[in-house]
Amino acid sequence: MAEHQTTTTSGETTLRFIEFVRMHAQNAALFLGRFPNPQTGQKMVNLEVARMLIDQLSAIAAKSRGNLTPDEETVLTAALSNLQMAYVEATREANQSAAQQPPTNA
Repeated sequence: MAEHQTTTTSGETTLRFIEFVRMHAQNAALFLGRFPNPQTGQKMVNLEVARMLIDQLSAIAAKSRGNLTPDEETVLTAALSNLQMAYVEATREANQSAAQQPPTNA
């Protein structure tokens, strides 16, 4: 049987959930090349990792449907929507970049 969390208030749990969603969304945005890596200063694109992070947020949304506060729902929905649009854009940019590369002779 699942234990009910009694050590934090509902507001604290909401803040932690929102922080979790935002952290996950920031990591996905990083791998979509939306801002530079803080360690290297360079933008990087790794669509596979970005997709995995977006899929994880989607799974959380599906599994928590009906159990979120309005604030939690709003943050999660907005993050997913923004990331999905950014993923489509990053994929389009990657495809255009690949199409512009001269073919290599193997």
